[in-house]
Amino acid sequence: MCASRISPLLALLLLAVALPAGAADKDPAKEQARRVQQMQRKFEQEKAQLTQAKATLEGELDSARKAQEAEAQRAGTLAKEAAGLRGSRDALRAKLAEAEGELATTRKALADAEAEGKRLQAALAGEKQLLATCTARNEEMHRTGVELLGHYENKGCFDSVLQGEGITGLKRVEIENRVEDTREQLDAQRFDATRRVQ
Repeated sequence: MCASRISPLLALLLLAVALPAGAADKDPAKEQARRVQQMQRKFEQEKAQLTQAKATLEGELDSARKAQEAEAQRAGTLAKEAAGLRGSRDALRAKLAEAEGELATTRKALADAEAEGKRLQAALAGEKQLLATCTARNEEMHRTGVELLGHYENKGCFDSVLQGEGITGLKRVEIENRVEDTREQLDAQRFDATRRVQ
C-alpha cells in the first residue's frame, strides 16, 4: 500500500524535474534535488506514520480479539453457572413443594390430634363423673351393709324368739320390711354398665 503511494509521488517528482525552472538565479538541478529530498522526507514521514498507525491498529485488533475470546469464555462459564443455578432452583422448588405438602399433612394430623384430644378430654371428664358416682354409691352400699350387719349383730335372743313366733308374726314382718328396705337401697346403688348411670 505504501509502495503504491510512493510510485505516483515519484512520478510527480520526476514531472516537476522535467518542468523548466521558474527562477533564473537558482540552479535548477539543485532546486530539483532539494524538492525531491523534501518529497522523499515527507513520504518517509507518512510511511512511518502509516506503519505506526498500522501497528497500533493491529495491537488494538489483537487486544479486541483477546477480549472477545475472554468474554466468550466468561459467557460459557456464566452459561454453565446459570444452568447449574437453574437446576438448583428447580430442585429447591421441588423440595419446597414437598415440604409444603408435608406441612399440610402435619397440620391436618395436628388438627385431627387436637380434635381427638378434645374428644378424649370429654370422655375423661365423663369417666371422672362416672367414677365419682360409682364411688358415692359404693360408699352408700358400704354404709347400708354395715348398718345391716349392725342389726344382725344386735339381734338378741328375744328378737330371735319373736321372729319365730307364729301367732302375730309382727317381728317377722318388721324383719322382712327391713330386709326389703335394705334390698331396695342396695338395688338403687347397684351400677349397671349398660345404662352408665349418671
